[in-house]
Amino acid sequence: MLIRGNKCLLNRYIFVKKIQKRSFLTKEYKCEPAWNAQKASPILNNVNLNDFYTTLSQNYAAKGVISAIDVDIFANAIKEPTYLDELKELLHKLRLSAETGNTLQSTHHATVRSYIDFGNDQELIDILKDPLNYGVFLDDFAANILLDKLITSNKYELAAEVAALIMLQEDFTNEITCTLSQYACYKYIINYKDSPPEPPKAEEKKKIEEKKIRIKFLRNYYHDDHFDIKDLMLLSGKTLAWISRHNKNNVSNNLQIIGWMYYKKYDSLLTLCENFKNLKPFKIYSEVIDLLQKESSKCEEKDSLEKCISFLNECPKADGTLEESIKNLIEDAINKTQKNDISSQQKLFEIWLSTREEKLNDQIQRLARAQRIVEVEKKQKELEVQEQKLWFFENEEKIDLEIESKEKLHTSTEKSDIDISDENYIPPEILPKRK
Repeated sequence: MLIRGNKCLLNRYIFVKKIQKRSFLTKEYKCEPAWNAQKASPILNNVNLNDFYTTLSQNYAAKGVISAIDVDIFANAIKEPTYLDELKELLHKLRLSAETGNTLQSTHHATVRSYIDFGNDQELIDILKDPLNYGVFLDDFAANILLDKLITSNKYELAAEVAALIMLQEDFTNEITCTLSQYACYKYIINYKDSPPEPPKAEEKKKIEEKKIRIKFLRNYYHDDHFDIKDLMLLSGKTLAWISRHNKNNVSNNLQIIGWMYYKKYDSLLTLCENFKNLKPFKIYSEVIDLLQKESSKCEEKDSLEKCISFLNECPKADGTLEESIKNLIEDAINKTQKNDISSQQKLFEIWLSTREEKLNDQIQRLARAQRIVEVEKKQKELEVQEQKLWFFENEEKIDLEIESKEKLHTSTEKSDIDISDENYIPPEILPKRK
């Protein structure tokens, strides 16, 4: 009986762990069979990544040229985590070249999938946050898979950074992406803990040497309040505010209040709360008021937040918790758009496969054409030399004249060099005339 009891407890523990790790997206959404099928194409299977990387690196070092289709093949052919560093380096080289405009969509998707599969989440976020050096951008499907994995792993900070990247792109068309982004930002905000202040360092008295540098002009300070935002809390607030205002349901209205508050746009927040007070279908969640009260205790705009709280206290209260309501929104969005997303992904994979074959054939033909041109030019030079040998006696006078003209040109240049730059030249001494 004791053994049975222990087995029951163990099974119950495993069941609880499974519930905690349950993801929002289904296995079908990730389209792994279709993705693996396009990765099993002959073009990708026949690639030896070691030799291929060496060839690409040598070609870039010698000519400073790298091809977008080559990087795409490398990104899609990766099956081991050992090649992720090489992929990152190739992406950087491609970004620095003129070929960066020809980067294929499958390159972005394959890069994200590879880093997700091999668990390099932080490095992937660093690449996505540095488009200037790597140029990797999220599509809706890759963003959904990445957000789902980060949320399931309780990595809410990284998930909020991904949601902020989606907000910066200002593309709110995919409902699953929007709801997952809302959940990621909300969880990051409610779980955020202020880092303890660093102990003051003992100041060492040193003589400061002033260095004055001449500057042509001073650039005026400018902050665009979008791409220049670096604080993740501000970004999370703006993401919540911008995504939620595109949805008119009650949950999004509550999240919009939280968003404008943490985005520190208190005028917009006050106007919004006043409008919601007069909106009949609106119901306020208690978590929103708690966050407002918490923020008002340490915020400079205490009066504005207290007015917001008074407006919202007049609104009817919503049933349930805000977190569960967001989860319901996510599940509704998945049920609504999952079939379309799956079919769209499968079609995309087929298009990417045919595009890769087409681009590769174009590159092979272009390189073959360039090689033929080089061979023709080489053959022409050989024929000219052979012709000169065969017709030497007929063209002897002409050749002698060419040689003579070259010798004259050579001697004239030598004389001019001597006249201009002869350091041993001594000018004649000029004596005064005798009386």
